[in-house]
Amino acid sequence: MSRRILITGASVAGNTAAWWLGRAGFDVEVVERTPAFRDGGQNIDVRGVGREVLRRMGLEQAALDRGTGEEGTAWVNGDGSVAAQFITADLGADGPTAEMEILRGDLARLLYEPAAARATYRFGDSVAAIDEDDEAAIVTFASGRTARYDAVIVAEGVGSATRSRVFANENAPRWMDLTIAYFTIPRTPDDGRLWRWYNATGGRSVSLRPDRYGTTRAMLSVQQRPGGEQDWSTDRQKAWLRERFADAGWQAARVLDGMDTTDDFYFDVLRQVRMKRWSRGRVVLTGDAAWCATPIAGIGTTLAITGAYVLAAELARHDDVTAAFAAYDEAMRPMVEDAQGVPKIAPRLMNPQSRLAIRLLHGVLAVASRPIVHNMVGKVFGGSPKELDLSRYADAIPTDATIAAPPRTPTVAAAPVASGLSPLLALGAVGVVLGASAVLGRRNAPDPSHPGIRRWYRRLDKPGFTPPDAAFGAVWPVLETGLAVGGYRLLRRPSGPARNAAVGLWLLNTAMVGGWTQLFFREKELGASAVASGAMVASSAAYVATAACVDRPAAAVGVPFVAWLGFATLLAERIWRDNPAEEG
Repeated sequence: MSRRILITGASVAGNTAAWWLGRAGFDVEVVERTPAFRDGGQNIDVRGVGREVLRRMGLEQAALDRGTGEEGTAWVNGDGSVAAQFITADLGADGPTAEMEILRGDLARLLYEPAAARATYRFGDSVAAIDEDDEAAIVTFASGRTARYDAVIVAEGVGSATRSRVFANENAPRWMDLTIAYFTIPRTPDDGRLWRWYNATGGRSVSLRPDRYGTTRAMLSVQQRPGGEQDWSTDRQKAWLRERFADAGWQAARVLDGMDTTDDFYFDVLRQVRMKRWSRGRVVLTGDAAWCATPIAGIGTTLAITGAYVLAAELARHDDVTAAFAAYDEAMRPMVEDAQGVPKIAPRLMNPQSRLAIRLLHGVLAVASRPIVHNMVGKVFGGSPKELDLSRYADAIPTDATIAAPPRTPTVAAAPVASGLSPLLALGAVGVVLGASAVLGRRNAPDPSHPGIRRWYRRLDKPGFTPPDAAFGAVWPVLETGLAVGGYRLLRRPSGPARNAAVGLWLLNTAMVGGWTQLFFREKELGASAVASGAMVASSAAYVATAACVDRPAAAVGVPFVAWLGFATLLAERIWRDNPAEEG
């Protein structure tokens, strides 16, 4: 069995791996480039299997006790009034604020202190080179020291220098078109215990979150394509933020003032780490260095804790490091790919560009926050998200905590690892898509607000089987609600060819509904609208067939839509035939 292990990086993933490997009897050394342990950092959360790992370490309750005290999330208007809010006590595991909200530094220290009892930590040093022979990895440190190890675990961040050195040009980053700055500012009496999120035009947002130290954690984000901003100097980054947020409104001025005096400024252009392999010889990647999914995915810390545990367990189970690394990759790859499946549209949905889009987002969130809607989401829309099965590792590294751990509470047992989009983002996507279609449909509606369209429609020669106007007003919302249910379920599924095709067809059909009203009512192109409705029958049938390969309930709720479109096509063709003079 491999016995001497080097871990580079003393944050969440590195400390978790050190804890478990030390417990398993390995000789563990951790090297960290910073001169001392790094406290501080912003809010993170741990859900699902990540909490199970903490429970096996006997640290779950301690992590809960060190929580930030954040009680929920509120989207606010420019005057500070609440547009929508989600209270964690009411929503359980699916809300934006998790039950276990903790600062990155607090969790890292919680893991570091017991790990340091069994591992040697060396601060103020880093890896300069790694060579290998038949028996060991030979590591040369920046300090000039050289040592031999049976395996090297790289648990650094998204910009890992050691990864770039050992796996040169193997990372194919996926940029998420979102730039974020985090830092701590003084607390004011009105900050409260909610995470407050303010959207400004131009894809900008300002967030304020509570902590347990009497300060406030601030975040500024801009939705835009990357332009190398992560490589700028700190002074240039701050100047850029001051310029971008000068007219943002709400508490942007306060946040910018606090940015000038903060001592923990962190700036990044979000990108995922995409690696075809996580190991090479005796070197293996874990945490953000291996698979950074970005904060958008919502389970980065859960992945870090879980991945480090699985890696340690596989090393304990295998005498050969190559076999251990292969088993680790096989176990973690599905969970990581699932987490990285979050679409790039997500930042755009949550950081709208225009005032209209912000109002639409707030409206969707206000509806989604209602208890009856959230309960319906949990019962009707809930999919079957993936979750890594940790039962195979229960005896890999026995601990007293494993035996003495309290039984899982129902809330925690039900907390899944996110699959596809999170519930909140999926609801937001559905709301934006349906909202856009509804705006277009309303703009073309034959009702009293559009007297010209109404008069024209009423004088058309229509067949006897034409439903009354009120029937259309009642049927279309029901059918589009069915599409919304299907779209939500599909968005919650892991990304893949069939799922992505079904989502594309869902978007196409929803858009075509609005487009048909434009052709028929506003453009008065009766022939084109008849052809369009026939095309919609084909595209909606394709949606049902494709969705059935991914999620049968999503397909089933689309069947009435197909049936109604078949009827509507017959009706449109008959109206076109009987009203030739009304064309164009």
